[in-house]
Amino acid sequence: AVRLEDLYKWGQGDASTRLRMARFLHHEIKVRNAQLCKELRLLPFGLAETQGVSDVVSCFSSYVDLLDDSPVPECDEGERRFTELLGSILKDPVNVVTALGQGVLEVRESLGEAGYEEVRPEVDLIMDRFFMKRIGLRFLLRHHIESAVSKPGTSGIIHSNVAVGAVLRAAAKDAQELCRQRCGESPEVHIAGDGAGRASALPLGGYGSSLQGNLTHDRQFTYVPVHLQFSCAVLLQNACFAVAQRYASRPEPMPAVSAIFAHGQEEVSVKVSDQGGGIPRSELDLAWSYFDEPRGGASGPSRGRRHTVPLGTGNPLGAGLPLARLHARYYGGDLVLKCTEGFGTDAYLFLNRLGQNCENLPHGVRVSPAMSDSSVGQAACIRMDSLGIENELEAAFLQRKLREFRTRRAASTVQLNSYWAP
Repeated sequence: AVRLEDLYKWGQGDASTRLRMARFLHHEIKVRNAQLCKELRLLPFGLAETQGVSDVVSCFSSYVDLLDDSPVPECDEGERRFTELLGSILKDPVNVVTALGQGVLEVRESLGEAGYEEVRPEVDLIMDRFFMKRIGLRFLLRHHIESAVSKPGTSGIIHSNVAVGAVLRAAAKDAQELCRQRCGESPEVHIAGDGAGRASALPLGGYGSSLQGNLTHDRQFTYVPVHLQFSCAVLLQNACFAVAQRYASRPEPMPAVSAIFAHGQEEVSVKVSDQGGGIPRSELDLAWSYFDEPRGGASGPSRGRRHTVPLGTGNPLGAGLPLARLHARYYGGDLVLKCTEGFGTDAYLFLNRLGQNCENLPHGVRVSPAMSDSSVGQAACIRMDSLGIENELEAAFLQRKLREFRTRRAASTVQLNSYWAP
């Protein structure tokens, strides 16, 4: 396991510390990529045989070859060249999210709608497991690359001066532009929590209430801004899109999307509210399902899928919310949806404080995937803390399916070997 506090210290270390970290990463990243390849090749339900999964396996295998051909860093110049190699790996020549989405859609087509609905929970668990591990892998890559440049208040990609208001305003601007490109117009986005932008009380998206001074502050906290930016972008894009779609043919003006945030003693919370019609309770689970296609035809996605569409990421439908939740859970936080069908949706993003130097980490972070390894081997189990799930029956079911698949695969190999034996 790699402790978050240790990573923070390494990111602020001297040249000798960076060299030790580079030596560790030379082995660790190679192992993690190899483990991901192995896991992808053992996927059930025909996923392993799809073109999308094959492309991802080929991509990750090439990283293992690159690291095998690269010498272990032994000096400052070797560490510099190794950091450049990590930068090339981070670029990902294959869009992993899109490729896996294509693989899932292939399986869905082959199984048919009824057949796919039976295995959907297991496919979603598989995607959660894979992407959580990929978040950890890319964390290590980014952290080492960015820690090469020393900046006040930062240690690699961990910043001690993250201002939520600034992140939300930048994400809102991008979300509105993407919504205009997609829908022709976009609702206003009101940001509240730090008192910036408006001197008076701020109306919250037409809810008939306003934000008073007891929530305004100018605080910063320790977090990974690139993860916060991703989650905020997904929530605001989904909210703007839902409102624009609902009010596209209505004469009345679009109600604003509202985003407020507050600093508590244990965590920082962000609430994004819209009046996009909400999601029926019977369809709420579908908001967390990966790579779903819209069922609304020309009129757009059905209500249960309106909040699964990141407009500007280039990802297939259904990748935004599940990935945003994984980014929050990686540090022991969470992402929750509360819907009022016929009115709108409130999305709550909970972010754990990491401490000024990632010290005295709260329990939620200490047991989160950020503090765990990424073991995948033959005897590996699907753990609750690594997946960020709460249903033990689903985790046990997926583990049983994987064992069955491995048994069938082994039996097929034995049968094939006996056929070709002299």
